[in-house]
Formats: sequence, C-alpha cells, structure tokens
Amino acid sequence: MRTVPALSAVCLFLVVGVSHTEYRRPYGPTAPWNVPVAGLPLHPESDTYASRLYNDATASRPGNFNLSFDGYTYPVYHASDATGEYPVETTWSTNIDGTSIPWNPAWEAASGTDGQVIILDSATGREWNLWQVSLDGGTVTATNGNLVQAGEERGDGSQPANYWTKENGYKPSRGCGIQYFAMLVVPAEIEQGAIEHALSVPIINTDGDMFVAPATKLEYPDHPSNGIPEGMRFALDITDEDIDDWITSLPAALPDATRTAARVIAVALRDYGWFITDSSGGAHFQFEDRASAGAEWEALGLADQEIGGKTYPRDLLDGLITQDNIYAIVPSDEYGTTIRDRDGALPAPTGIGLQVTRLGRGRVAFTVSGTTGSPMRLAVYNLSGSSLLRRTMWRNNEAFVLHCPDNSPVALGVCVAVIEHSGRRVARAIPSF
Repeated sequence: MRTVPALSAVCLFLVVGVSHTEYRRPYGPTAPWNVPVAGLPLHPESDTYASRLYNDATASRPGNFNLSFDGYTYPVYHASDATGEYPVETTWSTNIDGTSIPWNPAWEAASGTDGQVIILDSATGREWNLWQVSLDGGTVTATNGNLVQAGEERGDGSQPANYWTKENGYKPSRGCGIQYFAMLVVPAEIEQGAIEHALSVPIINTDGDMFVAPATKLEYPDHPSNGIPEGMRFALDITDEDIDDWITSLPAALPDATRTAARVIAVALRDYGWFITDSSGGAHFQFEDRASAGAEWEALGLADQEIGGKTYPRDLLDGLITQDNIYAIVPSDEYGTTIRDRDGALPAPTGIGLQVTRLGRGRVAFTVSGTTGSPMRLAVYNLSGSSLLRRTMWRNNEAFVLHCPDNSPVALGVCVAVIEHSGRRVARAIPSF
C-alpha cells in the first residue's frame, strides 16, 4: 500500500516586485488547448509517442526540453500602443497585403530567423500574426502575415476572429495551422499563479505523413513518417509530491521567485499538458518573447542566470520530465465535453473493478481489482474536471490511500475516480459516502 500526501485545494502565490495585471484567458472554454487533461483518454500508442518525444524530439540529448523566452517564440504587442496604422506588404499571398495594420516603430520582432510578431486588439479581439517582419521606411514588410479569421481558411480578411472566443485553428499561421497566440505563456499567468491552458512546443521530428486535431495542416510532407504528428498532445503523470521533490532538487542559488514560477509551470504541464505546434531545431516550451516582455520576466525571476554550468530558466525543466512520466492523449476531435460525456463514448468496462472507501481522519482508499497484464493508471478528478491525483498502478489489487483535509472534494466524496488502460477508461467509481 502506498501513501500519498495531502493535496491542498487552493495554492496562492505572491511575487514581490511585480505590479498586479488582471489576466483574462484568451480563446473559448472548449478550445482544445483550454480543456484540462482530466478525463481525456490516453492515446492507444502513448508509450510509442512518449518515447519518440523524449528520445528523438530534442536537441543535444534525450529529454532536453527547454523553456524559450527569445529567438524562436513570439513578442506580443497591443493595438492600443500603436502609433498609427501603417501600410503592409507581404511576400506571400495573404489577407493583409496592401492593407494597413496597427504598428509602432519601437516594436521589435523575435530575434531568430522567423522574426515573428503578434499584434492584439483587446477591444475587438482581432489578432494579427506576422512572420519575418520588419519596418522598411514607413511600410511594414513581412514574408507571411494574416489577420486571423473566424474560420480555419485564410479568407479575405472580412471575417476576423475574436481571440477571446475563437476555439478552432487557422491554417495560414505556423506549422500546425493554429494561430500564434494560442498556448503562448505570458507573464501575467505566472504572476497570477496559474497557467490554465496547454503549452506550445515545437520539436525536431514532426511527422511527414499526418497531423491530428486540433492541427489543421501538414507542415512538411517530406519529413519521415515515423515522427510525431503536429497537433499531438502530451502531459506529465506527476503528483504534488513529485513537483515538491523536483523543486527541492533545483540549485540552491535559484531565487524564490524562480522556484515559484517553476511550480506554476510544472502544474500546468500536469493539468493541461502541451501540444506539438511546429518544427524547430529542438524541443522548447514557448513563452512570450523578451522583446516585448523582458522586464516582466526579470521581475518574475525568469531572467537568464548561469548556475552550475546550466542556463536558467532555459534548463529549468531538467529533472522534471522523464520518459516514464510522459503520456500522450487522443486527438482533440475525440474529446467529449464533460467527464460524464467522455465516459459515455468509451467502451464498457472489461472486468476491472475500482472501489473507493473512506477510512476516516481524512483518509480515502482507492482499490483496483481484476487482471490486465500491464500497468493501469488511476486518476481522480473533482466534478469540474480538475486533476486531484494521477498514479500508475503496477500490479492488480493495489490500493492507494490519499490523505486530504476533511472538507476537501475527495474526503467529501465529491469526485470521480477512474482506471485507464491502453487508451481506454475501463472502470469508474463515484463515491457514495
């Protein structure tokens, strides 16, 4: 029997030196990247894709997942800060070529060869995506650029999307055909203590034969067929205890603010995961570029610092992600809308039993019975779909005892416990105590 420490219902973080900025999550609640992983079925080939991601998708060594704050990520600028409407010319056929867009000569593109920029108009919800952009005299020039539309196709610019509510992709944008701002982490999220969406991760080994929802296009048909399809979603099978251990293992010289940010990021990788969004020279999680947010990242403890031969925050995730704790999730067109809806779409149980028993004094036991011949995953969610516990069970008739506050959802029986095996949910229990 294995004991898991108490899970707190709410965690509050205070970062000194950062002025409070009210944050509103963009895109609609059922945009795939805004849906928590709680209750989503495992991909039937989860182990295969986890291996490809850990061993083949990264640069320099297996498991080398970086955090990206400059070069190949996105600066974010706001139309309210523009000095005027500037004419724009694009090399490719786009819906903004020959029109005008909000611009400010002080705005800088990302320093990498992609030279990208996001422009947002928070009042109207308009979003412009620009690739290889610069200001030439009084004209904004870009190789590619679009005003994101309500549909997935390029369109003529007459039906702009509202980024506060849009829930689908947009083919002219980046490799996977999803607009740039989706899944990008901005400083206000770290400041508020929660990233409530999946993250964006470009990798080396995107697949050349297929993409999966929510991706809308195949980026490189000449890539090998044994890669990872763009649009594939992954998450970490870790607990609060695992995160605590990882935080403790970080260099003592890291400031408290950096540790606070690290915890926020780790929780997001567990509760929302990440999507494969583009091709690149290595695997990296994308954060707003320092060209537009350098001072904000520094105030949050995420300025570059060299410690023990590593560069932080670039190398912050070392030790957190392992091949064994990565799992893949089915494409987003196989999601349900709620935990109960997802259950209804899954095959009937296959002889696996799950029992939830209240032991008293804040202890709740989860016991699985039956035979599968391979590991199963126990997952416990509150009724809104937030993850409370995820554990791999390596043998049958195994039990976990969860210690939790007497007034927590688990102790009160306000939760759903499920057993997942080979991409299917094979047992479910809703406590009756």
